[in-house]
Amino acid sequence: MAPLLLAGLLSSISSLGGDAGVIGRAPLRPREERGEIPEEARIADYQLEVSLDAERHELRGAVTVTWRNRGREAVSSLPFHLYMNAFRGEQTAWMRESRGAHRGVSQSGESPWGYIDVQTARLADSGEALRWTFGDDPTLMTVLLPRPIAPGEQVAVALEFLTKLPRVFARTGHAGDFHMVGQWYPKIGVLDPERGWQAHVFTLNSEFFADFGDYDVSIEVPQRFVVGASGALVAEEALGEGRRRLRYRAEMVHDFVWAADPRFVERLVEWRGVLLRQLIFPERVGDAQAHFDAAIATLESMDARFGAYPWSTLTIIHVPEDAGGAGGMEYPTLFTTSDIAERSLWWAIFGLDERISGILTTVHELGHQYFQGLLASDEHREPWLDEGMNTFANGMVFADWHGPSAWVARLGGQAISEPELVRLSLLRGADLDPVASPADAFLEVTGGYGVTVYRKTAAIMHTLRALAGADAFDEALRAYALRWRFRHPRGEDLEDALIEGLGATLTFPSGSAAGPVHMDVARFLEQALRSVDVLDFGISRVENRRRIGDAGWRVDEEGDLVETPRPETWPKLTALADAEIEGVVVVERRGAMRLPVELEVEDVHGEAQRLTWDGQDRYRVFVFPGRRLRRAELDPDHKLVLEPRRLDNLRYATDQPAPKGLTEPLGEAAEAIALAVLAGVAL
Repeated sequence: MAPLLLAGLLSSISSLGGDAGVIGRAPLRPREERGEIPEEARIADYQLEVSLDAERHELRGAVTVTWRNRGREAVSSLPFHLYMNAFRGEQTAWMRESRGAHRGVSQSGESPWGYIDVQTARLADSGEALRWTFGDDPTLMTVLLPRPIAPGEQVAVALEFLTKLPRVFARTGHAGDFHMVGQWYPKIGVLDPERGWQAHVFTLNSEFFADFGDYDVSIEVPQRFVVGASGALVAEEALGEGRRRLRYRAEMVHDFVWAADPRFVERLVEWRGVLLRQLIFPERVGDAQAHFDAAIATLESMDARFGAYPWSTLTIIHVPEDAGGAGGMEYPTLFTTSDIAERSLWWAIFGLDERISGILTTVHELGHQYFQGLLASDEHREPWLDEGMNTFANGMVFADWHGPSAWVARLGGQAISEPELVRLSLLRGADLDPVASPADAFLEVTGGYGVTVYRKTAAIMHTLRALAGADAFDEALRAYALRWRFRHPRGEDLEDALIEGLGATLTFPSGSAAGPVHMDVARFLEQALRSVDVLDFGISRVENRRRIGDAGWRVDEEGDLVETPRPETWPKLTALADAEIEGVVVVERRGAMRLPVELEVEDVHGEAQRLTWDGQDRYRVFVFPGRRLRRAELDPDHKLVLEPRRLDNLRYATDQPAPKGLTEPLGEAAEAIALAVLAGVAL
C-alpha cells in the first residue's frame, strides 16, 4: 500500500476506551470477509480450565482434548507434548543444548525451574482411567487407549495437571507480577497420514507444531490482573475474595496462550472489524501508536498478498525489562513484541536511525499469523517454511508500507533496506548448514540457525522474485498461501507452487549473439535450499587494450614475406581512436552456486550495455571491440540478495579514474550497521 494511502487509513481508525467491543465478539470474522475454512482441518478441540496462583507462579488446570482420527489407520495411543518440562532441570534435551540461555537471555534467580505434572488421565465420556508413559525426555508423553480409534472416529481424553512456571528467560514464565503463560498445557501431536505421528522431543531451535481446532478456555486470576489471551473474551465473572474468572473462545487455531500483569495499560483500535488490543506498560504508552501503525501496515500488506486474516481479534503483548526473553514470540491471534530503542545522544551525533527495534519485531511476529497461524507448517521438520518465509514477507511489508526503497536502518546518508539487511547478515554463518534442515540439526555453538533459517531463506526468495519478476512471483506465492490455508503445507508444496507459477525455466536475453540464457527453477531451489553452496561473483579485471592489427611479418598473396611497420601509437592507448581499442572484462564465479548474473559495462562516453552470463563456468572473458570502457558492474540492480559479498562486483578500467575512497568504505559501513542492528534484535 502506498504510504499516503496508509496514512489516510490510520487517521480514520478510532481509538476505543475501556472494554468497548471486547466481550462477546465472535472468534472468527464473518465468512464473507475471512473466506471458507475446511471442516476436515478441525482435528483437536480443547476445553481448558485453569487457576493462577500468582504468588507461587503455579497453574492448576484441567483439559479435555477431543481428537478426530483423520488418518488412514487406527491408533491405540496418543502422544502429548509437555513443553514446560523443558525447564525441569539441566538434563532435558532443551537445557542440554541451550545451557540455560536463549537469544541472549540467561536463566537466573533462585529456583528458576518450571515443569508440568500430569496428575490424572481418563476417558472423558466414561471416566475410565488411562495409563501414560514417558520416553527419554520429559517433554513428550504417550497416553495409552483402551481400544484403537479407527479412521473417522474421535476420542475425548481428560487430563488434570499442575504447571509450575519458570523464571522467564525463554518465551514463557514469570518475572514478578508478569506472567507469560505459553505452552502450559498438554498438547496432542499431529498425525500425518503418510509419516505417522509427528511429535518430537522439544529441543532448543524447534518451535511448535499442532493441529487446528476450537478452544474454550476459562482462566481464574486475581482481580487486579489485566489479562490478554488468544481468541475472544466471551464472559467475565467476579468470584469474590479478590478473584475473577475470564472465559475465552478461539476457533480454528492450533494453540492458546495468555499473559497477565496488574500494570498493563490497555489500548484498542479496530481494523476492518478486527479488534487490535495492545497491553503495554505505563512508561512505554507513548510507543503504542507506532506499534499499531506497524501492525495495521502488516495486516494491509499480508491480507493483500496472502489472503484474509480470519480471526476477529489480535492482541499485542509488551513484556517488562526483566522478562525480555518472553518478547518477540508468535501465537495464534496474539504475539509479544519488543520495545522501541531509546534515541541517545550518540544516535544524534552519528546520525543513526532504525526501524528495527520494536517496529520490525511487531511486523515479524504479526506476520506469523499467516506463516504459522494460518499455514501451520511443521516447525520442527522444516523451520524455514515458517520463519524464513515470514522474514521474506517482512520485506514486502516494508516495501508496501514505505515504498520500494524503504530503509530499516541508516547512518547519515547511508541507508539499508530490509533485503540489504538480509543480504549482509549472510556474511556470518550462513554456509554451515542447508536451509532445508530440521530444527535440531542446527547447533547452538555454531550460531547458524537464525541467519540460515530466517535470513538465508528470505534472501533466496528475494533473489528468485527479482529474477522471475515481481508480478509472477507474487501471484505464485499468493496461490500457494490460499491453497494451503489450514492444511500444514510442506516445503515441496511451496516449491511446486513456485515452479507451477513461474514456469520450469526462466529465460533471460544474453545481450549477445550467444542466444538466451536459461535458469532451471527446480535446480535453483534444490541448490539454494539443500546445499551450503555460496553465491559469489566478482570482477577480476577491466582494461582497455589495443586491438590486434597487421604489424609484423606476414605472407602476402604471392607467398612473399612482407613487413607492416608497428604504429607509433602502439603503447599509447590515449592516442588511439576508439575503433583501435577493445575493452576486456573478466568475471569470475567465486562461489559454488551457479546462477545467471547481469553484467553492465559503461564506456567513456557514458553509453551502457547489459549482458547476461549464465554463471556456469568458473570465469568468463568478455571482449568489446571498438569500445573504450570506463567501468563494469555485476548485478547492477542488486537482484542477487543471496550474494553477501558485493564489494568486488564493481571495477573501473585500469586506465580510467575511479572515485577515490568511496565504494569500499561505504560497503564496510553498511556491513557494520547491519551487523550492529542485527545483534540488538531477536526475532
